[in-house]
Amino acid sequence: MAYIRLDSQAFFHNLSTIKSHITRLSPATKLALVLKDNAYGHGLEQIAPLAKQAGIESVFVKNYAEALSIAQLFGTITALYGEIPPNAPSNIWASISSLQALQSCATAHKNAHQTRNIELKVNIGMNRNGIASDELDHALSLLEKARHITLAGVFGHNGYGDNDDEGFFTTIQAFSDVRERVQKWCKARNYPTPRFHSLSTSGALRLADSAHSTLPQDLGDLVRIGIGAYGYHTSELPLHIALKPIASLWARKISSLALKKGDKIGYGGVSVVEKDGVFSTYDVGYGDGLFRIDSRQNLTCASGEKILPVMSMDNFSCQSERQEICVFDDVSAWARAFHTIPYVILTHLSPTLKRVVV
Repeated sequence: MAYIRLDSQAFFHNLSTIKSHITRLSPATKLALVLKDNAYGHGLEQIAPLAKQAGIESVFVKNYAEALSIAQLFGTITALYGEIPPNAPSNIWASISSLQALQSCATAHKNAHQTRNIELKVNIGMNRNGIASDELDHALSLLEKARHITLAGVFGHNGYGDNDDEGFFTTIQAFSDVRERVQKWCKARNYPTPRFHSLSTSGALRLADSAHSTLPQDLGDLVRIGIGAYGYHTSELPLHIALKPIASLWARKISSLALKKGDKIGYGGVSVVEKDGVFSTYDVGYGDGLFRIDSRQNLTCASGEKILPVMSMDNFSCQSERQEICVFDDVSAWARAFHTIPYVILTHLSPTLKRVVV
């Protein structure tokens, strides 16, 4: 059966390399890992223990189901979307992105037997999810009245980390302003100060290398490392860091045929044999989450064999007799071929494909 191989040493390399870059500027800043959407398609069950082994203490997942499945591994697990039941483990935190969600959370936990930590998400320029600047005071007043809810974190999303856009720097300043407002509010009430974070892989690396000395030189209490941990970045600007893709996709041979020049292969006879040889089919296709290769793409396996169009739901053909073949060990070429980004290719990989840590 086809499977995904996960290189644990590449994973540890990526985390340690990123950490060494950011601690040059902000030694106290910790790495948090984004594990949402099945660890970006790599496998939550496989990546979470590796993250714990690497010393990661805080992670971010998509929802409560993902959080509950790894609840025993981390000190803090923030579920970015959806509600958290009152009886959930105390280390699972709720992300609150609107006044309505805050009110609902307060109501749900009004009679709870334990306090629920929440992280308040604020809109700092991406204009997607988050409490607006002019709603922040209202949100804080609701928190002051709420029972069994503790403001443990305040975060934003700098959506310009990958782009050569002044928005990156104005967003940093916007979050700095939010941080100052919340800190004053906490100090006035003798409340514990929550943790603050707004940067992902690209943003943290850019700021660590930034010449903008007038900007806040603190990366926050933590940075949320996502795609960088898995070996990629999508920044338009050069990031002086060497990351290693950790996932490779492997397929096993189904059958082989000796074909003659002029023979046709697959649906519609799109592929025509150019010279005599042995052609094999391998057990992975678009039903496993790969994008369907047709005559518009020119993609090869990691060892150089051309993947022949048209790809089938459960298999593909190429000129090879290998018993096992590496379909890719870096999805960048696939992303370019389909005019998308590595995230899309990786997160589409079927969760039913076996993941093997090496």
